[in-house]
Amino acid sequence: MVAVISGATKGIGKNLALYFASKGYQLALGARNIELLISLKNEIENNYGVAVFVKSCDFSKKEATIAFANEVLNQYKNVDVLVNNVGIYRLDSITDENENFELLMNTNLRSAYYLSKFIANNMRQQNSGHIFNICSVLSLSVQPQATSYTISKHALKGLNDVLREDLREDNVKVTAIYPGSMNTSSWEGMIAPKELFVQPQDIVDIINTCLTISKNANIEEIVIKPMNKKY
Repeated sequence: MVAVISGATKGIGKNLALYFASKGYQLALGARNIELLISLKNEIENNYGVAVFVKSCDFSKKEATIAFANEVLNQYKNVDVLVNNVGIYRLDSITDENENFELLMNTNLRSAYYLSKFIANNMRQQNSGHIFNICSVLSLSVQPQATSYTISKHALKGLNDVLREDLREDNVKVTAIYPGSMNTSSWEGMIAPKELFVQPQDIVDIINTCLTISKNANIEEIVIKPMNKKY
């Protein structure tokens, strides 16, 4: 079995990489920081003895994302799980003059689009597979102070829903996960009660459940929020 994870060196992505390795999956991991990727590759290979392909990739770039997908498919002929995890968060409003919109649309939406475009075709041919899209509660609501992020995550939900219906008859499952405040690297340098947030391991547990139910059932959407209503 093979699992592909974007944004694999920190938070959700790293926890998922370790989880899949513990289950015997071969891995394809992408992120920008090659040093962190190599460190994670060595940790996994030493502890779990599974094959790990890593590639430095700026997922905000179309050409880099497509190259990553092609190299994964050259390395592993079939992919069983794709986790579209890479994403960034920025505060902005629609009247701000900045480059957040293009950056967030490219990273949060287009990376998932191009990875899914290539890997879903592989899953369709093998008549099996599971795609997970790490969306956000802001895929379902709006935050005017995070305009670009909100728009990108709404669009990611649209991509998820199209993929789910398009691939259903090919026996490929698609699941959207909508986390609220998460304990991730997005909070680095900020004072925040991260122990009260949703933890990366919670997402691992959700994905484990999705992968272990019967082949004729699919958990289409999951919303997970902190218990504390302030967050």
